[in-house]
Amino acid sequence: MKKVSFVRLTLIGILLIQIGVILNIRPWRNAEKKNALINWDVTSYYSYLPAIFVHKDLKFEFLNNSEVNYAEKHQFWPETAPNGNKVIKTTMGMSVLYFPFFIISHIYSLVKDKVVANGFSKPYEIGLTFSSIFYMMIGLFFLAKVLRSIYDEKKVSILLFLVFLGTNLFYYATTEPCMSHVYTFSLASVFMYITMKIYEKNNWKFFIFLGLIYGLLFLVRPTNILFILAFLLYKIESFSSLNKRLYWLIQHYKNLTISIVISVLIGSVQFFYWKWATGNWFFNSYVGEQFYFNQPRIIEFLFSYRKGWLVYTPIFIFSFLGLYKMYVRKNPWFFSILIMLPVLVSLFSSWWCWWFGGGFGMRPMIDYYPLLIIPLGEILSTKISYKKYILNFMLAGFVSLNLFQTLQRRNLVIHWDSMSKESYWAFFTTIKMKNAQDWERQKILLNAPDYNKARNGELEYDFKVF
Repeated sequence: MKKVSFVRLTLIGILLIQIGVILNIRPWRNAEKKNALINWDVTSYYSYLPAIFVHKDLKFEFLNNSEVNYAEKHQFWPETAPNGNKVIKTTMGMSVLYFPFFIISHIYSLVKDKVVANGFSKPYEIGLTFSSIFYMMIGLFFLAKVLRSIYDEKKVSILLFLVFLGTNLFYYATTEPCMSHVYTFSLASVFMYITMKIYEKNNWKFFIFLGLIYGLLFLVRPTNILFILAFLLYKIESFSSLNKRLYWLIQHYKNLTISIVISVLIGSVQFFYWKWATGNWFFNSYVGEQFYFNQPRIIEFLFSYRKGWLVYTPIFIFSFLGLYKMYVRKNPWFFSILIMLPVLVSLFSSWWCWWFGGGFGMRPMIDYYPLLIIPLGEILSTKISYKKYILNFMLAGFVSLNLFQTLQRRNLVIHWDSMSKESYWAFFTTIKMKNAQDWERQKILLNAPDYNKARNGELEYDFKVF
């Protein structure tokens, strides 16, 4: 009798959970309304597709000639370049990933009676939602392959459940599924798998895939260029072995050149778009927004009640603890994580809006969870019974807390950007506000960000740990 794969069952279980939750909450139910699924950041990610295929006008001249107030409907809000042309704020990577599902939705809307083929009606939102399911499973599938190279089946299954149910990835896989995080998570998992295969086999085909995925990672979000560190530092066991890695890179320069060329070709599409739209090869669409590297808000980034990564995703405390065991066991991803983790925290906490606007938890870290979940596997390897009991109890508690707080965030008990210590604890056990008095009390306790101060680099947040 063929042995049942725990990992396969885990993937099926996660798929059923994701589909079940999505069908229950139906995130597309408010299509074309103020609180539609295609809204806020997603509006920018997605704008390329309806502009090209519906309006056939990527310069957005139709905005000036239409009776429809698209900005009011939260459908189009491009930036204005110095030459007067309209330009989409974000890079086009997400539109590339949405594309197959958009096309299916668009064809359906064109042939179906009583369905408006405008790029924003319900079929489009449903299509994008199912694209999130597709990429989520792709990401977990390749992450499982990476983890299988290090841990046994049981540990891999546990880690997959922990990264899905025990982190804010769950929120973005179900409640706001069209945000970029699930998609980058998926690309990151594939990137890690390809990295592993390259160092195992040196096959030129994997170098081609490396270039494709890395180019897409950049096209989704330019800061994703940091994934190159994961590639360069994979299987580095000590600082002395860096010389060997340099020699390896020189030895395989032809294949690496192929990867670089492919990445550049894919990434250059964005620069050609900027040149066409603005007259310049580079356009900074984040006008008035910048990094303040001289004053990173690291403590707030990690521990604040507003958005603190380890407050709303405490399971990664174990990842910090697992780093030493990774070093002792010569885990091939040790140096990648050791270097990338402080770089990521320093970079993101230096952004003027260090809490990253509305959302649940510290969402930019989700993109790197395929890497950051690995140290937790080392913690799971403990063989001392009482330590294992405590560990299992704490992990179960953190998963339960994450699922509970996901409900709180969905019901606005956890506010999208204004959480305070007082509000957090006042409503710690509240799933849903019961009456107007609760909402009024929450309003008083919240600490709204001063976006103007933050934009100017002023320290607007009075952080309290206790």
